[in-house]
Amino acid sequence: MAGRISNFYSDFKHSNENTIFITRGPASAQIRLKVSGERLYFIVEGEPSGQSLVDCIREGIDKGVVHASMRTLVDMTRFTGAVEWSALHTIRDMAAWGTDGDSRVAYVVRNSVFDAVIKIVQVLFPNTRHRTFDNFPDAVAWLESKPGKRAGR
Repeated sequence: MAGRISNFYSDFKHSNENTIFITRGPASAQIRLKVSGERLYFIVEGEPSGQSLVDCIREGIDKGVVHASMRTLVDMTRFTGAVEWSALHTIRDMAAWGTDGDSRVAYVVRNSVFDAVIKIVQVLFPNTRHRTFDNFPDAVAWLESKPGKRAGR
């Protein structure tokens, strides 16, 4: 089981028969989402629109693959845009996020500037645990850890 989960996060392109991919936006401003079971992986590149993010989440909910509580890895290392807070408010209202089990989001970021943004996101999604990381191995280790482990920033 652990090997399968590690493969899920180790390579965005890695998939199995249960993996769903959802993409919105042009290559220069794109949101890519990968879902399998209770695992979710986002890649945010360039300056995608908030609507692209909303559309990805909505499609995942409509397909029955995005759930209120998931272990989510968000790669923001190539994100160069601005946060569209209205999109995050829309997503917050789509489901009772974090109320159905161990819900965590690990954000891999370029620098600590994102820490303030993630603190605001925590307020919008209070039932989900959020952490920023500067590398993928630590982010994945936290996502795979038992509840209560407090790694990251």
